[in-house]
Amino acid sequence: MTTDPNASPLNPLPPVVWALALPIIALEILFGLGAGGLVGGPGAVGWRIEALQRFAFDPDQMRQMFAIGVYDPQELMRLVTYPFVHWNVTHAVMVAVILLALGKVVGEVFRWWAVVVVFFGASAVAALGYAALPLMTAPLVGGYPA
Repeated sequence: MTTDPNASPLNPLPPVVWALALPIIALEILFGLGAGGLVGGPGAVGWRIEALQRFAFDPDQMRQMFAIGVYDPQELMRLVTYPFVHWNVTHAVMVAVILLALGKVVGEVFRWWAVVVVFFGASAVAALGYAALPLMTAPLVGGYPA
């Protein structure tokens, strides 16, 4: 058995995987610092709630848009923004770990743009499928569908 004393302790990840994971990690650090009162002042305590209200996917809103035939770009944006906001730190950490692990495998096989298409395509299709189920009313957040 040969060992390389200069080998990296971490497996190298494709840059596109880091590009998808870093916003999740950065948001959680920012939410944590804000909740701890280290940045943002008193209003920072509610940053997670504001992000959830702004970026979470609302299936009722999507059904309403389909019913009236008016498609608001800001609401359609939620099809691809909800994977970046999470209910809590544990939720975000689990998503980041899975994204980094699966992203490494997929990123080594697919080109960078295909990884992006798979990530956001899966997010959009999952959200539309979620909205198609009439009993689903809770907002959809987190990167598991992606």
